[in-house]
Amino acid sequence: MTDPEPIDPSQLSPGPIRNESLAPELLEQVQAMYDVIGPYLGTTLEQFEINLMRDMHPEDEVAIWCSITAAWLDYHEKYLGDDLLPDEDEKKLIGALIAISTGVEDVEKLGVPTDIGRKLLDCYDSLGKE
Repeated sequence: MTDPEPIDPSQLSPGPIRNESLAPELLEQVQAMYDVIGPYLGTTLEQFEINLMRDMHPEDEVAIWCSITAAWLDYHEKYLGDDLLPDEDEKKLIGALIAISTGVEDVEKLGVPTDIGRKLLDCYDSLGKE
């Protein structure tokens, strides 16, 4: 499999809103997830919800974000004693977990030191196995 071509983020535009609203149970999950990692996403809760409303199957996207959050929590518990890193480092961890959620397994492509990348992969891969 070849690596995808790089995309200039400035050339991206949001798709149409496909869902008038999100189901109440999804909104609860989104709120819980956002309470944990929202400060590092660079978006408001409302903007995040609107982006989910653009998805054909927002429940699938919410599940992915919940997995990212669970892996982030697991990493902090296992390796940081539940301490937080400086905001820029937390943003890198989340960026790496987002990449992992899309199937990236090469720790050198995660934007974090390789030892941290391995730990994040382990946290993400171990979801639901405990």
